[in-house]
Amino acid sequence: MYLRNTCRIIFQYRYNAVLLLLVSTVILVHYNYSKLVFVQYVLRNTATIGNNETSTSFHSSTSSWSESSSVWKTWTSPLTDSQSQKNDTNSTLNAFIKTTTVLNLLKISSDNQRVTVGPKGIPDKPRFQKVNDHDAWLFSAFFDNFNNTDLIRVFGIQPLLLNTSVFCHLVEGTSTYVIEGTKKDLFDWHRNRRRVFSYECLLNETSRPHNVSLTFNETDTPTNNLLVLYPQALQRNFTVCYSMLYNYNTPYQLVQNVEFNRVLGAEHFFLYRESVSSAVDTVLKHYQRQGFLTVIEWPIPVGEIHYHGQILSLNDCVYRNRGVSRYVVIQDTDEFIIPHQNDNWTELMEVLNKEFELSNKSQSEQLGTYIVQSTFYQQSPNSSEWADITGNFSISDEEFKMFKKFSLTVFSNLKRLKTFFVGGRQKSFVRPETVLFNDIHTPDKNRPCIANVTVSTDVAVVHHHRRWTSSADYNLDTTSLKFKDRVLPLINETILLLTL
Repeated sequence: MYLRNTCRIIFQYRYNAVLLLLVSTVILVHYNYSKLVFVQYVLRNTATIGNNETSTSFHSSTSSWSESSSVWKTWTSPLTDSQSQKNDTNSTLNAFIKTTTVLNLLKISSDNQRVTVGPKGIPDKPRFQKVNDHDAWLFSAFFDNFNNTDLIRVFGIQPLLLNTSVFCHLVEGTSTYVIEGTKKDLFDWHRNRRRVFSYECLLNETSRPHNVSLTFNETDTPTNNLLVLYPQALQRNFTVCYSMLYNYNTPYQLVQNVEFNRVLGAEHFFLYRESVSSAVDTVLKHYQRQGFLTVIEWPIPVGEIHYHGQILSLNDCVYRNRGVSRYVVIQDTDEFIIPHQNDNWTELMEVLNKEFELSNKSQSEQLGTYIVQSTFYQQSPNSSEWADITGNFSISDEEFKMFKKFSLTVFSNLKRLKTFFVGGRQKSFVRPETVLFNDIHTPDKNRPCIANVTVSTDVAVVHHHRRWTSSADYNLDTTSLKFKDRVLPLINETILLLTL
């Protein structure tokens, strides 16, 4: 009797276990099928998703651009009927390649743009990689479309006089194929021995590689392997790209700049770190935890290139934000692009876009870059001038102490040079899909049918807080003080939290 009951219990548990296994299998199959359907949906509708996430304040002034972006349309548009028929024999492989690529993209973190789980052998964050035994280093790779031709664009550094061929080893799924590429140097008026280069690998209309390696001899085994980044759905309106930080040790300046820009409308920041102090590192980690700062390590392996490869870092930042950010703001941590007639960047862009639409006689031309003129703010008002200022702005003794203690020059150094720098030192708002190569101040080369505008100094100015001259010929400019009541509490909160 005891044995019979025991057998009945064992049979019942085995039956339940088998039933549980069958149910789990059904759920797993359904989950994977749902994921595949979702990926296919993303492939077909990424552009639509991006447009739907766009804030209404930008919709009317920029919809024409979102419809005309060649890079975006190439990646997201469904194939025509003729193309579908042409590709029937490879449809299964292409679906696998596209699915694999998008799944990799979905693993990219929204706050640091890095792949957390990538293909075997691929680093989980960008880094410099050498091209065999040559004096050449690669950093990042992007899918691009130029003049209606799909290509992979790789950014790197090499000597200007290193005249070699380029061979692209492209990986799609489990297959690798090799094609000959081209390269071109980005303009550098400093004329250093090493330059930033763009290496280009042309693709056919169905090719979507997820990894690329470069060699300078066709038969060489690659020593580098870069993940190809594709445009993504729109996530934000404004992203700030800072120049790389080298021996940087001014944490208060960094906090001041980040918090001021957040009030103006910045939603995310990219920063390339070569070397910073421990106090600055504390600030960076804090903002990373907040989720709106991406720090990319920048241990540049070579010298004899302008300012530690600054042009490479800026172009990398612009390309990483294609599709993701409507505008990229290029500036240093001692610069503030301040609207003089508006309360934030959103309102400023609406005004500038409307002016361009009214003045644009060629409807085929799109606005790509907004160039803001710069001048140096380098001296504090004297006591009598402060007396006049406090008649218009309420500034407490405690706030004056904060200006001095934390070197908050954006509120204290209100006397600027009377002249603006013409042809240099400007900074820009850039629509990342419109620029081919970006320089430190303005685009080096735009894509076809793209226009730049120079913003009137009555509308906005780059407040550059830097000592440059001892000239006594200054203008008093109190524009920054109208933002004080919104910015100062944020600065104070961050500094107290971090006990800097």
